[in-house]
Amino acid sequence: MKRVILLVVLISSFTVAFAKKITISVSDFQFTAKSVNAKVGDTIIWVWKTGTHTTTSTTIPAGAVTWNKPIDATHKRFMYILKKAGTYNYRCNFHFSLGMVGKIVVSQSLTAGLGSFTVSEDDSKATLNWKTQSSKDVSYFSVQRSTDGDNFQEIARVRADMLNQYKFIDNYNVSDKYVYYQLEMVDTKDNHQLSEIQMFTQNVRTAKLITSLSPNPISKPGHLMLQFNADNEGKMLVQLYNQTGIFITQTEMTAVKGLNNGHFHMGDLAPGTYYIVCTLGALKEKHTIVVR
Repeated sequence: MKRVILLVVLISSFTVAFAKKITISVSDFQFTAKSVNAKVGDTIIWVWKTGTHTTTSTTIPAGAVTWNKPIDATHKRFMYILKKAGTYNYRCNFHFSLGMVGKIVVSQSLTAGLGSFTVSEDDSKATLNWKTQSSKDVSYFSVQRSTDGDNFQEIARVRADMLNQYKFIDNYNVSDKYVYYQLEMVDTKDNHQLSEIQMFTQNVRTAKLITSLSPNPISKPGHLMLQFNADNEGKMLVQLYNQTGIFITQTEMTAVKGLNNGHFHMGDLAPGTYYIVCTLGALKEKHTIVVR
């Protein structure tokens, strides 16, 4: 009995020792990162940056504890320990209709010990390197790619070897500046473990700032969603003008490195053609907006 108790204590200590703390920033109007991979025992920490928000669970694994916490200037942090494997979906109660939602995918740690996953540049191509502690019971690794950091597709399968060191070069053909990768390790019993999500920055010729504006045309009231690229943390200034060049209003959007989501409340505008000027660092772009 004492040996069994000692073994349980040692396993619990091992799990706690290798548990991670994962930070998600909360700002107007996004969780960053929107999608996170984690393991059972990890802790998620939501940290306030700007605005008034909540982090509120919507669908979570059976047996997990629901949550509904404010994230604002008074409540700047909330911590949640992941105790069940599965997918945790959550939202901001105030801004979920504007796309402010998040996802945490939690897996059990497999005995092979997936770790040390990095993505670097090799001859202008994304080179993925990773290691495992052993190759025992590993069937294969699913290499997966995304252009938004949320929706991933498998692009290759790599079989396990005895060296426990792996390399994969992605001969991609995508025009997006930021490309995201994750690994899914699958063992011989069809158990799965996900790696952390890693971002790769392509050296594109044209630095594109705005990647998406929706909806356009806009119906009243004028709510415009923007997706934009950022090489560093900062603020993007968005200014609205009418067709004759008269300034109407402006807003600032929080930017983190990678692909960002922002919301611009343009107000109750008369039908017509307008344009916005977006400025982030040295980049400036002008886009036409139609209001119906």
